[in-house]
Amino acid sequence: MKTLLPILAAAALAACSKPTAEHHAQPPENGAQYKKDKGVALTDSMKTAIALKVAEVEEAKVAPSFTVALHVMADVGGIQRVAFSPTANAASGWLTSEQAAIVKPGMDVELVADTPGAPRERGVVKRVEKAPYQTLGDFEVSVESASPLPTGARMLATFRAPAGEAVTAIPRSALLTTAEGHFVYAVNADFYVRTPVKVGAMSDDHAEITDGLYTGDEVVVSPVMSLWLAELQALRGGKACCIVE
Repeated sequence: MKTLLPILAAAALAACSKPTAEHHAQPPENGAQYKKDKGVALTDSMKTAIALKVAEVEEAKVAPSFTVALHVMADVGGIQRVAFSPTANAASGWLTSEQAAIVKPGMDVELVADTPGAPRERGVVKRVEKAPYQTLGDFEVSVESASPLPTGARMLATFRAPAGEAVTAIPRSALLTTAEGHFVYAVNADFYVRTPVKVGAMSDDHAEITDGLYTGDEVVVSPVMSLWLAELQALRGGKACCIVE
């Protein structure tokens, strides 16, 4: 899939020779236009070039899933084994309050070492405890592996919970996460406007939206990052690839 900026750059080379007044009369051919308070507009040829996809916000059952990093530790009371034993069956890490509300003792966990090509292992949640002090997370989770793990290794643990009732949801690919929070590009007539949203449960395919959208609204599903880069180019990088009004 082609990204937006290289295509826009080519369009800008042709657009640069046109008078400024003509620039504000219409978007550049095969390009994009950014207008304050309205968002990004694309020509039809640009939409085709970047394979723009739009979908409606809908009601869906979201099965929460997330991945956190764990570290393999010796069993409780076996601190000397960390130095003398090359393997252990327990790994621990940190969860947020929202994640801890989903994770329960006895829940199955998928474990994989944080190295390319590592095999997947099965684990089970042993306990979830409130952290006595504010550290890397609000809760500490301990996972027991079905097979020995290298002591001191870093593991990635994926937790999956059953889906609940249907909620307002969007395809996960429509979600844009930045340092400022979560956003979507909502369809507003001929423009795609970056809109802040609050997110609840997330699965591999969907994200629950608790605020910012209604069922029936339309959002860009793909390529969200291309629209974000085009907006950044307009706001922070000058007008090389986009017209700003």
